[in-house]
Amino acid sequence: MNKKLLYIHGLGSDRNSRKFVNIKEYFKDQFEYNFVEWKNNSNILSLLNEAKKWLESGSTDQIVLVGDSTGANFAYQLREKLKQDNIKTILLLTSPLLDISNRIRDIEFPKNLISQLWKIENPEEALIIATQKDEVLNLIPLYQKKLKNVELIDVDDSHRLLKFENYVPHIEKYIQSQT
Repeated sequence: MNKKLLYIHGLGSDRNSRKFVNIKEYFKDQFEYNFVEWKNNSNILSLLNEAKKWLESGSTDQIVLVGDSTGANFAYQLREKLKQDNIKTILLLTSPLLDISNRIRDIEFPKNLISQLWKIENPEEALIIATQKDEVLNLIPLYQKKLKNVELIDVDDSHRLLKFENYVPHIEKYIQSQT
């Protein structure tokens, strides 16, 4: 079985993301791993198109997309692009930046990225790991909506999900439930 997992990091992170490392350590050789490494001046659409080509290459039985914070927005966009081609994916979002207007941290957000973000009001078909105590994003609206096929795991943590390794078994359980 050929399974692929693509990770998209958040603002200020890179391919060495602690969460990506935790996922690879937990799942070991169950997946072929790749990542989208972006910078503040990146052309996100171009990077997502490259990622899509990698995901579509070869015979793949399962595709898992993991996006963290700003990367969650990009992962959602990529999932929608794949969906247009009838490619099924499993989507995992952590501390997701779904709407830039929900940012509460008073630090300037890179202008180049703002125009490349989608406003995702009602995410669907995903596992979301988040905290109501998030100090960067107001994620409370997620908890107040009835979302379609979303498993929302509320954790006692910060935006950075410092206890992330404790949540990876939830990710495994969700992936298994989707196959």
